[in-house]
Formats: sequence, structure tokens, C-alpha cells
Amino acid sequence: MKKKYAILFPVIALVLISCNDGNKQQVISQRYVHKYGYDVSREEWKAESYPGHVLTTLRDGKSITEPYEDGLIHGARTETYPHSQTIQTLEQYEKGNLIKRISYTVRGVPQREELFKAENHIVITTWYPNGTPKSNEEFRDNILINAQYLNTSNETDSRIENGTGERTIRNQSGDILAKEVFNNYLLSYVETYYPNNTPHTTVSYENNLLHGERKEFAMTGEPISVESYYKGLKHGLSTYYQNGYKYSEIPYAHGFKNGIERHYIDGEIIVEETEFHDGIKQGSSVLYCDGSAKTTWYFENHIVSRPKYEQLIERHELIMGMQQK
Repeated sequence: MKKKYAILFPVIALVLISCNDGNKQQVISQRYVHKYGYDVSREEWKAESYPGHVLTTLRDGKSITEPYEDGLIHGARTETYPHSQTIQTLEQYEKGNLIKRISYTVRGVPQREELFKAENHIVITTWYPNGTPKSNEEFRDNILINAQYLNTSNETDSRIENGTGERTIRNQSGDILAKEVFNNYLLSYVETYYPNNTPHTTVSYENNLLHGERKEFAMTGEPISVESYYKGLKHGLSTYYQNGYKYSEIPYAHGFKNGIERHYIDGEIIVEETEFHDGIKQGSSVLYCDGSAKTTWYFENHIVSRPKYEQLIERHELIMGMQQK
């Protein structure tokens, strides 16, 4: 069964468009033209379900042509660029069913085609500005099944077959933006790139969740961060850098800071160590300065004296022990 787009009342459809676009696309004129070439009123059009076209002009200068037959949109629906006869979007319908949608550049070159083969089954083709094919992707239920990706020289970059392979993402100039690896229909690894083609991020996934290391780099290639994930949550040591030097290490357990967070000067000299438990400051926080160490004690994010801390910890452990019995 193909996708249904039964458009019986174009005026209502256009009113909805204008609401969605903040009233930018208000209708300023609309004609109802019988297929034999004469105009009819809106009331006649709706009452008789005449075959023909609805011609609409919007305040932003766009023109829309919609063909109808038996009260259903049927044929090629077109929408132009503002104040232009150049088609921006062409949609092909069969008795209210959307079959195909093509988007064009301002020069009239196709840049994207969506072919609706069946319900929840779509094939998307894209092109570079010079008309060279860029990608061809087949989706079922929004899952990428098969695909081919090409560079500006019309050479194949990568493929996906039966949900497994590599997806190469380029901008319209042909620069690589990202590479994505799929295994058995699931995303498993992503690399993104700077305009100079150096890596920006590398990320691992499992069951579509962050799992493993996520690395981020500066355009010069120096590290910015290395984070560890487990099933979508930070888990393990996360390390952060400035100008290529480590400036902090933060341990996590299942999404919460857990352990000793450390800050550094030039990646080597420790200037601060703070203890966390389940995302809460709890324990000592030591600041190292001019050869001396200043210690502050925390209990559930509140500063307390060391004796008070020890008293509260003893009470806390007693309560926890009683609850476990």
C-alpha cells in the first residue's frame, strides 16, 4: 500500500503550511482551472470534484500547481522558488498516493529524489551540484538496508549491503564530513572530520548506544578529550586536554562521577584532587599550591569539618548496614 496524500481541500492544506511557517507563506491568490481551460469558483470545484489544476501564489513569491482528478491530487504537483519559474519541488501523485518527490537547485538541477515504493519503504537519491550522483539509499521502516556513496568523480566511496558496510557522508562540495560503519543494520562506529580532512571525533556504538571510547581532536590533530562509555553512559576514566596537555581526569561509574577527579598543569603536575561517590562530592578535596596542600572535606556536596565528616560517614555506614539486614 503506497503512502496516502489525499488532498481534497488545498486551501486547508495551505493554511496549515502558513501556520507551520509562522505565517510566512500566506496565500495571496488561488485559481481553480478546469482541465478544459476555464476557471471555476472554489465552491464549484469542491462540490463537483472537477478535473484540472489549483494554481496558488504565496506571499513569499512561490507558485504552486496541483493537478486533481475525482477530488484527489493526481499527477505532478510543483512548487517554484520565490519570484521564479524554476521548480524547487516536484511531487508525483497517483490518485492521492505520493509516488515520488524531487528537489531541485536554483539552477534547476535535481539534488534529491525520494521514491516511495511502498508504505515505510523509500529509496533516496542525491546529486552534487554538477549533476554527478552523490548517494543512493534504501530504507525500510527508517532502517538503512542498502546504499551506495560516490565522490565528485563519480567513483564509489563505500557501500552498504543488507544492513552491513560503510556510509560516507560528503557535503555538496565533495568534502568528507563523516564515515559511519553499520553491522547487521546497527550503527557501530562513526568518524567525523574537519574541513581540512583531519579527524574531529571518533565514536563507538553498540545497539545504537555509545559504547566504548569517544575521542575528540582539535583541527591540528591534538587530543581534546577521551571518554569511556558503557551502554550509553559514561563509565570509566574520561580525560580532557588543553593545547595537547592533559588537564583533568574524571572517573565515572554508570553515568556518575565516582572516584578521584584530578586536575593538572601541563599534563604532569597535580593541582587538585576531589573525591566523588555516585556523582556527589564526598570525602576530601585537596588543592596543591606553592608546595603545600589545603584539604577541604565534603559530605553530600556540603563543606564540613573533618571530625564532622567522620561522624557523618560513621552514621551513614551504620544506617546502610541496618538497611541491608
